[in-house]
Amino acid sequence: MDSIKELLQSKNLKASSARMLLLEKLRQPQGHFSAEDLFQQLREKLPGLSLATVYKNLEDLRSAGILRLVALPDQVRQYEWERGDHLHLVEGKSLTDVDDDSLFREIRSLIHEKLGREFEIENIDVQVFGRKKPAS
Repeated sequence: MDSIKELLQSKNLKASSARMLLLEKLRQPQGHFSAEDLFQQLREKLPGLSLATVYKNLEDLRSAGILRLVALPDQVRQYEWERGDHLHLVEGKSLTDVDDDSLFREIRSLIHEKLGREFEIENIDVQVFGRKKPAS
């Protein structure tokens, strides 16, 4: 948890118990959580925790660039650790992260080729909707 505390301090955020526990949970691989999920999972460890506190801290952490909001159509908003470029495979309500540096280099190259210097990419967040094919 020391690294989480240092991260919060580097963003000029107080290292409160709620923030520390939220980030510990969200740091997990494939960690996509709604505010309600996080509230349910953390209230045992922090009995005084309120859902409003969870929402406020998630928004503070998102504003600081530590978390990313994943907003999918017709689904509850979810939060994840901000890891830079990646894509989400979306199947129903299931999210799977895919990190592929060569894919993102290609996307950046194509955008640069089409738009030149008119557009500066900050990061890439792609959502691909579909379903797994049945085994043949």
